[in-house]
Amino acid sequence: MSITIKRNTGWIGGATDIQIRLNGEKAAKVMENQTLEVEFPGDKAYIKATQFGVKSNEIEVKDGDILEITIKRWRKMSFYIIIVAFVLTSFILDPTYRIAVFIPLLVFSIINTLLIDGFHIKVIHYRN
Repeated sequence: MSITIKRNTGWIGGATDIQIRLNGEKAAKVMENQTLEVEFPGDKAYIKATQFGVKSNEIEVKDGDILEITIKRWRKMSFYIIIVAFVLTSFILDPTYRIAVFIPLLVFSIINTLLIDGFHIKVIHYRN
């Protein structure tokens, strides 16, 4: 049994691969704009994607399914917000104020990465 996976996440995180987990086990790696086929035993499996702590939803797949991995809009927007905020903190001259702003940004970044799904996996073609 096999499924086809297409990665379409854009340039954010595009320089590194996404780990594909099938039934909780590492099964493959996929780069940006890459399509790959993943074999699995049985009639169905559960798939999830991760990259440096950023995770996706987990879905059930069946033989012949074609999947697409995309980046969620919130992840893309929060990436820009975090970058701009970190750059702006460099203009704060007082170290106490800089730390007072930097620490909440750091906490927000960690929560955003670890608790909120950054990728979305969806079936774009079901088996016949």
